[in-house]
Order: sequence, then structure tokens, then C-alpha cells
Amino acid sequence: MESMTAHSDWLTRLAEFAQQYPYGDTVFTVALFLVVLSILVFFHELGHYAAARSVGIRVEAFSIGFGREIFGWNDKHGTRWKFGWLPLGGYVQMRGQEDLKPIEQSVDPVSFASKTLLQRAWVIVAGPLANLVLGFVLLVAVMLTGEHKLKAEIGEILPDMPAAAVLQAGDVVTAVNGEAVADWDALQTYVSDRAGQELVMTVQRGGQDMAATLVPQTTTFTDLLGDTHTVGRIGVAPSYSTFVVHHGLADGLWRAAERTYELTALTVKSLYKLLIGAIGADNLSGPLGIANMTGQAASSGTFALLMFMTMISINLCIVNLFPLPILDGGHLVFLALEGVRGRPLGAVAQEWMMRVGLALIVMLALFSTFNDTKRMGWFGGRDEAVITRPAE
Repeated sequence: MESMTAHSDWLTRLAEFAQQYPYGDTVFTVALFLVVLSILVFFHELGHYAAARSVGIRVEAFSIGFGREIFGWNDKHGTRWKFGWLPLGGYVQMRGQEDLKPIEQSVDPVSFASKTLLQRAWVIVAGPLANLVLGFVLLVAVMLTGEHKLKAEIGEILPDMPAAAVLQAGDVVTAVNGEAVADWDALQTYVSDRAGQELVMTVQRGGQDMAATLVPQTTTFTDLLGDTHTVGRIGVAPSYSTFVVHHGLADGLWRAAERTYELTALTVKSLYKLLIGAIGADNLSGPLGIANMTGQAASSGTFALLMFMTMISINLCIVNLFPLPILDGGHLVFLALEGVRGRPLGAVAQEWMMRVGLALIVMLALFSTFNDTKRMGWFGGRDEAVITRPAE
């Protein structure tokens, strides 16, 4: 495992170049958002496509974007691969399955409806699963090319807290009670778990090591998910200086698997908290907010953008499994009902459920877009949603 000082990369420089021109920042953000969205949608639909082909379903079309075709081609299997003029999603059209249209039984051996329940369920689940796999692959790339971590370097010091009379901005904590401190997360965890206990910190200041003794103050706070924690705090915030850690293949794969699990669990927990009202609905972000965050991530470099893409890809996996018609989870509900009833739902029932599901999605999109406009200051005061590391 090797570490080095992080520096700006080509993506950061490209963002800085775009900012030199009128509306350059906006053009850069929109263009990058469309590229990121197309990549995520492509892999989602590729999952459906590969699963459909694996069970003998004829795929009529594979489209990135909606609306009139800009260009495309036919492959040897008869699938039309194309790009639509509205690059805000995509779809795979299988024989016997079209979005917003009822699924009926079919005798056509290469149609979606002719396959068994398990085969159809596999085709539906494969889309979200592809997004989860993509998240893991992106994390593997991050681990092998360089994981950025925060240095255990002191930035801001809060007044009237244990660190105020002991530590200084720029101090780098290298050990606590004789245990080496690798990064800011390790320091934060160590201090949080030892409220009221005396800590002896080894600190680098001005090129020399010195000892600093302090006792973390017991603090209770509520996090962004609405959970209350009682932890130790010394009253410092990070400097946000970073360093890069390069992992070997085995360590990188293991670390990527760990992070995939952590991000998936966090996504599920966040959505659950949102559904039960523990998190306010004003925290929802729509396309505008995601596009804005894409630009911000890119301005911080390739690592930040890859991590952001990982989070969005995992979110797409989980959200698509929601039991709402027109989403993959809704199609799974239809299959479950078919399994119980022994036959598919009637065409009229399916059509109305699809319409209700579409209406709910549209209302959710409008509401989240309204949240985005407020945060971006389009209506009233600007309400920035900034994710920061809590002060220790």
C-alpha cells in the first residue's frame, strides 16, 4: 500500500478551463451530467439486454435516449441499437414487452411473455443488478488507481472545546495513545469511542513531533438520517488536505466489496428513513440537483466523480426495485401476483396501475426539481446542500 500527495487531474483542469468562458461552467456541468447519465443508463439496460438474450428473448431495440432516433444500427441478432434526441434515460424493448402497455400471454417462443416467471423475473432484476455491479467495478477502479483519503490534519478549531488550548491549525495527528492514526476517519473513530477518557496525541507541528493531552467532551447530536448519537468530541474540523492510497489487487477488491456493501446499506437506510418521515422530503434531489452535484464532483477531480457515479449507480439499483408500476420493482409485483393467481393481471388493471405509477413518478420528479430550484437559489434565498465532515 503506497501513499502520495493528491493533486489536480485532467478533469479538474478541464472544469477550470470551462469556467473561463461565459456559461462555460453550465455547459461543462450539463455535458458531463448527460455523459454520466448515459453511462449509468447504458449499464442498467445492458443488464436487461444480457439477461433477455440468456433466456432466448428477442430484443427489438436498445436505445440510449428517447424520442426520434439520431443514429443507430442493426446487429446480427436483429436488435436496433440507437441514440434518441432526448438523452435523459433509455430503454430495452423486448418482443412482447413495451413500457406502459399491458403484458399478455404469448405463444411466440422469443417473446418476453412466453417465458417462465423465474425467467422473466431474472430479466427484470438484471437491470438493477447491473447498476450494483457497475458500482462495485467503479470502486475497484478507484482502489487500484488511487483512493483519496483525508489527512489527519487539523483545520478549524472550535472555541470552548478540549482542543482549543492544546492543538493548532495545521497540526497533523500521527498517533493516539501509542496507536498509529492513518487518516481523518481513523482519528474521528478513535476520539468518538472514547468520550471522557484521557488521550495522548502525537502531533507533528512545524516538522517536529510533540505530545498533546486532552479529554474528549461527551456530545450528543442528530445526524442527517435522524439518528441520535452520543460520542466524544474534541472540537476540531479537518483541513481537507488529502493523500492517495494505492491498493494491491486483492486488497483493492476486498476494499471495493466493503465500500459497495456500506454504500448499499446507507442507501437503503436513507430511503427507509425518508419513507417513514425521519428525513424531511425537502432533502430529495431531482435531475437538476444531480446535474449540479455532478459538476461539483468533477471540479474536485476524477476520484470524486467516480465516487459520485458509484453512489448514483447504487441508488438507481435500489430505487428501481421500489414496488411502483413502470419501475422494475413494479414489474416484479406483477409477476408475484401472476404467480399467486395463476395468470397475468387483466390488461385494464395493468394499464391503470401503470398510469398511477407514472403519475406518482412525475409528481415526485416535479417535487424534487422544486427542491433543487430552492437549493440553487432560483426562487428565494439560496439553500445550499453541502456535505461536510463533522467537527471532532
